[in-house]
Amino acid sequence: MEREAVRIDVIVPFLAIPLSLEEVENRRARVIGEIPFISYIPLKDTLDDALTNWLKLINAKLDYIINLLTHDREGFTNLPQQKINLSEKGVRFTSNAPLQPGNFVEIKMVLDLYQSLGFYLYGKVLRCEKRDNFYEIAVEFLPLPSDIKEKLSFYILQKQRELIREMKGL
Repeated sequence: MEREAVRIDVIVPFLAIPLSLEEVENRRARVIGEIPFISYIPLKDTLDDALTNWLKLINAKLDYIINLLTHDREGFTNLPQQKINLSEKGVRFTSNAPLQPGNFVEIKMVLDLYQSLGFYLYGKVLRCEKRDNFYEIAVEFLPLPSDIKEKLSFYILQKQRELIREMKGL
């Protein structure tokens, strides 16, 4: 059977937390740490080029610090590193505890795109199989906003390119 979505194995900060149906109904997928659009408005150049460059540098540093503080406040800085198999449709990962098919989970993970972004994603457990001393769990994402799907697709494409470059020895 051929899959309809491209998948990639990556090691990222990741955590899956079981939720009830009621909890899932009151939450939506979102991205944390994205620099607001206003940060991308170019600063008008002053008559002093050195001053303009310093102002742009300060602006970039403030964006970086705000991003770090936001990640910390939301708990993304303490997520354990985990190997996952990711697509824009879902994720497969291992766990010490089983999750029942049909149950729901909140997924917190960090992906490095153009900057480090934290993702809150929600999904339904499709499969939970006992392996040696762990469980392999497959989760299908609940409907995602198009911007989050695009970010996941971009990340997967970027990682595939890196793998191809590594295989070619570039």
